[in-house]
Amino acid sequence: MGEYSIMIFGADPPCPRCKATERVAIEASKELGLNVKVTHISALSEEADRYDILSTPAVVINDKVVISGRVPSKEEFKNLLIKEFGIKG
Repeated sequence: MGEYSIMIFGADPPCPRCKATERVAIEASKELGLNVKVTHISALSEEADRYDILSTPAVVINDKVVISGRVPSKEEFKNLLIKEFGIKG
């Protein structure tokens, strides 16, 4: 398996909710045995404008906003990874 990419858009520096979302992303990825690169990007960046990020934290997987404005549970995040990356759970 190659490396997967997840972008988390939020405040710069990251707020507690953005940090919690990053932690959930990393833990869920590890539990699924995935090599994932998690990148934090400012919600005020041009890239955030490209994805029309309006509330944070926002998670982008495969060029699609999959979570916006809340911290997901680890189980929800695992299900998103399975769905978005086409992984057999």
